[in-house]
Amino acid sequence: EARALLQDFLGSTDDDLALLEQLREAGDLHGLTRQAHKVKGAARLVGAQELAEAATTLETAGRAGDWASVLPQAVDVHTAAARLRLDVAQRYPG
Repeated sequence: EARALLQDFLGSTDDDLALLEQLREAGDLHGLTRQAHKVKGAARLVGAQELAEAATTLETAGRAGDWASVLPQAVDVHTAAARLRLDVAQRYPG
């Protein structure tokens, strides 16, 4: 059951991260900040702490209007999601 929950979460996270990337590319800081907040909340619900922390840092940079920090923080969010995907695959093979 945990595997199915995490796989569902990762599927919707993929969609959320794709939108996050589109908003970043469009220069939509407000939208990007909202999306980071959404990712943060969802990650917290499933206990994905690293992803939640990365999204929190991105949200904070977005709220501050700090584009210089937003760009690397967006990469960190994607990296945390990739690590979570690998962890789920290792813990719940099949």
